[in-house]
Amino acid sequence: MFELQLRPMKQGMIIAATCLLIAGCNSANNQHPSAKYEEKKASMADMEKDSPLKFLKISGSHRSNLINQTVVEGEVVNKATLTTYKDIKLQFTFLDKEGGTIEKQKHNLDEEVKPGATADFKIKVKHVKDATSVTMDIVDAVADK
Repeated sequence: MFELQLRPMKQGMIIAATCLLIAGCNSANNQHPSAKYEEKKASMADMEKDSPLKFLKISGSHRSNLINQTVVEGEVVNKATLTTYKDIKLQFTFLDKEGGTIEKQKHNLDEEVKPGATADFKIKVKHVKDATSVTMDIVDAVADK
């Protein structure tokens, strides 16, 4: 008989514990964690818009063609998570065999580069006398979104 009285008591305790657990979970969801997420997202977007050169990377190579031009081929990678960049200004530095600068040229990449995307380019320029190598840099870009 004593055992019968404990069984309903145990069931009551289990039900009460379950209710407390559910209530605790619901109160955590009411704290709007998305507000903090939106705040961080806005902060990241501002950082990406203010510092495009931190998020754009360039790589490539060069070669000479048969009509006395230097062909510079490469890609621009956008490592930003929220911002699209456009009007990307590239600078090619032509170097002699000792590594000294002979000439610098600026070119625009007219393509938009979306977050996480890559833009390929191929630019032909007049051959620079005595140049043995070309370095590539991104000197400016405009945040679109």
